[in-house]
Amino acid sequence: MGMATTFNTDLERLRAALDTVAKLVVADPTYAPLFTRLEAEIAQEEALLADDVVARARAVAAQNATR
Repeated sequence: MGMATTFNTDLERLRAALDTVAKLVVADPTYAPLFTRLEAEIAQEEALLADDVVARARAVAAQNATR
């Protein structure tokens, strides 16, 4: 399994989790921090796939801001 395949699999897994957590947030806003964290994780994975250093830096900065 290549690195790109792993990223795609991780990205698919994260997007599925985001969908599930979105439904939880609608029912109970206490899940909002988890939703935000997943959004940041997805942005970071997308930046890695795009091999865009500025996008990766933004994703890392955004993720650190949610901690």
